[in-house]
Amino acid sequence: MDVRDRRRRVVVGVALALALAACQGGSEPPPKAVGTSTTPSPTGPAVGVIAIGHSGVTGRNSDPARPDADARENSWATGSAPAVKSIYQRLLATRPQTRGHVANYAEDGTEASALARQAQLALGDVPAPELVLVQTIDNDLRCDGTDAAHVVDFGTSLAFALNAIHARSPRSQIVLVGQGDPGAFAAGVAADPLARSSLQGTGMCDMFDPAGHLVPAHVATLTSIIRSYVAEQSRVCASVPGCHDDGGAMARHVDRPADISSDHNHLNIAGHAAMAVAMWPAVASALGIPAS
Repeated sequence: MDVRDRRRRVVVGVALALALAACQGGSEPPPKAVGTSTTPSPTGPAVGVIAIGHSGVTGRNSDPARPDADARENSWATGSAPAVKSIYQRLLATRPQTRGHVANYAEDGTEASALARQAQLALGDVPAPELVLVQTIDNDLRCDGTDAAHVVDFGTSLAFALNAIHARSPRSQIVLVGQGDPGAFAAGVAADPLARSSLQGTGMCDMFDPAGHLVPAHVATLTSIIRSYVAEQSRVCASVPGCHDDGGAMARHVDRPADISSDHNHLNIAGHAAMAVAMWPAVASALGIPAS
């Protein structure tokens, strides 16, 4: 999501751009970034939250004081910034023991093939998380005619990562983030030249032509490709104990132009807050706690 080639620019617009402003806040420590650990497999109760995936989870470009940089404190998944009210913060309200047990090893621009490594690192910090959040797909989209074949590779990488997580932490509940609806997103940014510009081009998935006109056939193509990855993600998830998809939460969620950060590629603080709101019901359902 953080790169500028046509494929990923399109993906970003559709998937959700994520960002949250520069409110670092509160007494919560920021989530951990990439590192190493040799913590053994846990035997106690599951506690804590880890997040893996791409730049949608890292708070990329969400801090105006740090353009084009990660701001994990603003992440919708694990952030500590009060304005975000992240999934981690929401879980604290019902699981006080979660405090401090949080790690975010998502990396900008990565594909599903990076998930297993990210999970290994995150589980080194939080050995038995109650919740594992996974946001992927975006950077796996090819939009060059090869997606039908690549979906198989995507599924293989995802299955390897999810099964590794379950094997190491069998009490963890895993929640996979879906994808936004291309048509709804295109309609939302059509009147905003700056937001629309990152989705213009002549490629098979570019939703607007170089003149800025909507290309319905390209929207349909991108929608079909995305659905193939989402279907594969759901298929793999159904085969792994403790895995849940988002119940269509992201397919129903539409990023507003006001939710997108200055790079027109990620979310700002309002967008990250909206993302947390959208995902919380699916997380609460997976954990068996009230969503209110």
